[in-house]
Amino acid sequence: MISFKCKTKDIKATLKLLKGVHKHKHIIGIKVTCEITLTDGNVQLAIPGAIFNFKCQSKGTAKATMEFRKLYNLIDHHSYDELYVEFFDGSLRFGSVTLEAKTIFFKNDSILKTINLPDKYSDLDLLLMKNEGYTKEELEFNNISGIIEMAERRVYYNVRRSAGYLREYGITPQEIKNLLMEKLGIRLDLDEKDMKVLLAKD
Repeated sequence: MISFKCKTKDIKATLKLLKGVHKHKHIIGIKVTCEITLTDGNVQLAIPGAIFNFKCQSKGTAKATMEFRKLYNLIDHHSYDELYVEFFDGSLRFGSVTLEAKTIFFKNDSILKTINLPDKYSDLDLLLMKNEGYTKEELEFNNISGIIEMAERRVYYNVRRSAGYLREYGITPQEIKNLLMEKLGIRLDLDEKDMKVLLAKD
């Protein structure tokens, strides 16, 4: 069984740090994902823009993601001095309370990398993540793949708009796309079929 035991004050203090640095004062009222990474004697909690750690007694190595507000509310009401947490397939049990979570287990400390995004991330930040060496599994586990694709589609929409303004000067959508890729150092991976649809005339 993958598990850890920690002092309740340590996890509470870490969650308060995360809550304090988030851009939204009412983080508890919005759906922010918190990533929980368990390695040997250490728990790492991460949200966009902040990563903090605390010590624990651990058994095994695992990673989980769940809504920050659910985790915060649960721990905030935990009144015992210590907290025992168990990792299951699709859930975490905090003492006697079980919460839904996306979980993955490892035989050693070679875990999926934590996604490092700034607090107020932009489409450019998302697109540059493709240059950071994250694996498909790391992006999917943290629910990032979908928002990266949406950011890329917005780029194509803006390329199409720009091309409309510059068409009379002989500038093509492909030239604008190439300029963006070269100037910003980003990759745009939509296949040619998708690109033709997105760059098509209105």
